[in-house]
Amino acid sequence: MDTKKDYMMKKVLSIERDKWLETLNVEGKDRLLFELEMLLRATERFFNIDNLPVSNKEQIISKNFYNELKILATTAKRIVSIIRLLLVDQSANVFYFQAYVENRLLADYARDRIIELYMTQSSPRDSLYLLYITFLNLGAIYETVANAKRVPYSMYSNLGQLTSREISMNKYFNPLKLEPFLERYDKIYDSPIRVIVGNINNENLRLKTSIVFLSLFRLVLYLRHINNESEDTEELRGSLLLFTLIHAEAKILTKFLDDEFLKQKSTQRYENGIIATIDSLSFQLGIEIRKVFGQILKDAIEIGNLLKLRAAIDSAKGILANFIQQSIILVAHKFNPSLKGNEIFPDFVSRIEQSLRLREDIWLFKNVLEFFEQNTNDSGAINNFTVQVLFNLIKEYIYYFQDISFSLVRYSDNEEFEKFFDRISVYKEDDLLNRFKFIDLRKTIHNFKIFLETTFGHIANRAELKDIPLDTRHLETVLAQFITVR
Repeated sequence: MDTKKDYMMKKVLSIERDKWLETLNVEGKDRLLFELEMLLRATERFFNIDNLPVSNKEQIISKNFYNELKILATTAKRIVSIIRLLLVDQSANVFYFQAYVENRLLADYARDRIIELYMTQSSPRDSLYLLYITFLNLGAIYETVANAKRVPYSMYSNLGQLTSREISMNKYFNPLKLEPFLERYDKIYDSPIRVIVGNINNENLRLKTSIVFLSLFRLVLYLRHINNESEDTEELRGSLLLFTLIHAEAKILTKFLDDEFLKQKSTQRYENGIIATIDSLSFQLGIEIRKVFGQILKDAIEIGNLLKLRAAIDSAKGILANFIQQSIILVAHKFNPSLKGNEIFPDFVSRIEQSLRLREDIWLFKNVLEFFEQNTNDSGAINNFTVQVLFNLIKEYIYYFQDISFSLVRYSDNEEFEKFFDRISVYKEDDLLNRFKFIDLRKTIHNFKIFLETTFGHIANRAELKDIPLDTRHLETVLAQFITVR
């Protein structure tokens, strides 16, 4: 916990930096500054093994960190390019410093004077130049080490300590040293949320509720920087850096909720309804983070297939975006029950709408598998269908389900879906003509169909669907269309 003196020092640094930034004639400077600090945070967190979606942390000592270092090398280049953009109106100094860094042509005395000048960091400009040099050099080191193709844990750990130390030494652009929320971009733009916060009479509760909203909206901003539609494998893999940051920030938020709300329960400082809401948020946040990083993104950094990697990134982003939106509305409803989600997020889907969608899609999924069973036997396809057509029907529905509804599946069921998706993905056309493999495929499909029937029953029993009957006539029409067009 910061002392009052620490807080005042951070405040002074923020004010000095803001004054200098106001002098910059750079288009989109706040956006660039946010991205810079986001990447600095993410880089520092990326070296923490606990934040990485690695399946077997017990054997981390034998892992090759080649892919991680390639991501960091690309990130370092982006950090350098952002700094160049921020200093574009002071190009003479930038080019002078570039010449010094890249060509090393200055005499030792002149070099020492310049290093001393910028190490003192008497101004935000000096701090930014120092950061420029730091990541110009670190990027070169990352790339050189990665070129060895084998990067042991010891090397990765040492580079992490070096990187963290360099970031922490920066006076004005160390995101871990400044105030946790900065007025330049940590703002609640949505009027209904501002009204909610402003109407909280308890000053302590108003402050802490503001921190909860600011933390959640910041996660929304991080997610917006992830391009889940990229056609480039390296760019998709690089987005894991931001997922790592989200993982770290989510853990910090969970700790804040526990320390500042839940541990205060016995003091009766806040009403029971508020504690119950925060308790639900804290619990669900832990569940979703484990779901995304323990399953969806597990070992994603090793995936070389573009489509499979993009599916993982897309699913992870969708799950987190949906959960964070729901969380913001959950907290807001405690203070304004009449608030509608689409007043904050145009693409918001309520929990009841999610349950309705999932119930329908699980019903369709079950019936697609049943259609496969009805038109095959252990020898192959029957009823004028080919095995390939029937099997592709299942694969195409899986693609749809992964894209639209998989993020709505509850955490405890997630593993069974993943296993089935993986089993289906390994079957090739030649396997469909092998009788023994085909029998095994039919057994896999049958077992999963039974699982879907059970899952459908659980969803149908949800309280919000209690009085809403399933429109089977409509769904049968949708199913028929899906089958016919194929």
